Amino acid sequence: MQLKIPSWLTGSTASSVANYIDDREVTARFIASPLAWRVRSVEEVVIDSATSCSRKRSLQVAPLRDFLQAPVGATHALVALNVAAMPRGPLLDFDVSGPDGDGWLLPRSEIASRQTLYLVNLADEAGVQVSKQARMVLERILGFVGEWFSTHKRGTVDEFVNAGLGRTLSEETRLRWDATEGKCREILRRRLDKFQRYSAAESPQLVMPGLLIDGDIADEQEATRSLAEYQSLLQRMDSLSDPDNPNVADDFLISLADYANYYDLIVALKVPLDEPFLVKITERRDIGRGIGIGPGTQELVVADARTNHVTFKVEDPNVRISSFSAYSSSNDDFAYGLFQSRQDAQNRAFYAHNPDRDYRIVLRFRLALLRRLQLVPYSVAALLGLLTLALWLDTPETLEGFALVVGPSALAASVLLAREPSTLGSRLRTASTTVVTLSLLALLGSATYLYGFGLFVSSTK
Repeated sequence: MQLKIPSWLTGSTASSVANYIDDREVTARFIASPLAWRVRSVEEVVIDSATSCSRKRSLQVAPLRDFLQAPVGATHALVALNVAAMPRGPLLDFDVSGPDGDGWLLPRSEIASRQTLYLVNLADEAGVQVSKQARMVLERILGFVGEWFSTHKRGTVDEFVNAGLGRTLSEETRLRWDATEGKCREILRRRLDKFQRYSAAESPQLVMPGLLIDGDIADEQEATRSLAEYQSLLQRMDSLSDPDNPNVADDFLISLADYANYYDLIVALKVPLDEPFLVKITERRDIGRGIGIGPGTQELVVADARTNHVTFKVEDPNVRISSFSAYSSSNDDFAYGLFQSRQDAQNRAFYAHNPDRDYRIVLRFRLALLRRLQLVPYSVAALLGLLTLALWLDTPETLEGFALVVGPSALAASVLLAREPSTLGSRLRTASTTVVTLSLLALLGSATYLYGFGLFVSSTK
């Protein structure tokens, strides 16, 4: 597949620009040796809403002439760089720019082809030949998106396959495919940081409907043989692996397991050959169940460059960080190899440079309103509670007396009508707003009842 390159990428001096975008081997080399060209990664996480956050990543890249072995006359190059590991799913508010303008995101299918080449190269290095059928299945697995599961929260693999085929799979074929799934899961699951509901690498039958519909596979029998080839590839690599002293086979299996949840974001860029440059990425990600409902979470890769720097901040000036921890993505242990360099009410900063540091971490955090802002609504609620109690202990006999006691409810109304500058602050005010509202209703309800009851008693005398 030859990619159509936008004219703004090449510019007017195409003779001085070496074009490597269509060279998949170059991208495979970038994927295989990230520390050879990634000098520093700086990632900024900004919590600016109750349900999502802004992510900004700046990747400093070393001069690429030696890495690319570029021709002498070239001053710039067009390259397809893997700039970040992204969770599978849609990109939100995504933008990427390089030293000479905006970047161009490669299609998912093309990204899958280049990731497949990287894995095939690892298999070749391990002395394992990847068959045509296994490579076809592997490429479909790496390009699998799984939109169906986003609309079928409780859907199973078998239901997905039947829905994709438009019919029920024969019992014999289903049993064979399930057996293959079990073998693949046994090999890959222990190399996966965290299982996230489905994995095409563990359940390769997920890609069979697409292959059958597209005509790449003729029938169920050929699909079963292709799955067997894929299973055989994993078993051969597993037999060569050595978890105590990881080798190329381990790299293959760990990468394949990781690709179940993530993919390499590959973008085409025009870059200088003889000077370092920056690639900047911005996007938006969800933060778990949402602030105020539970702890927020963010996953970060902190070992894909020689040094990784991370800043975490809250944009709303009325909000503070009440708790903050970094954990390994594979268990509940604290992250290893991180050094925190800054800590205050609205910021955290740390960097990682230890060669043995965790590759991926999970930030868990809770946010709260500033304490002085929390004091106001609860003080108002306490005042309303005392006034309600006073009404019941010493009920006024005149309307003026009731008005004098109920008058402070205007203060509560002003607290309820106050607007926060962001949805984040509004969500964090939910508890205090609820308390003030209930206190206000209790006061007004008590005043109305006692005044009405007093009128009734007076009329019956």
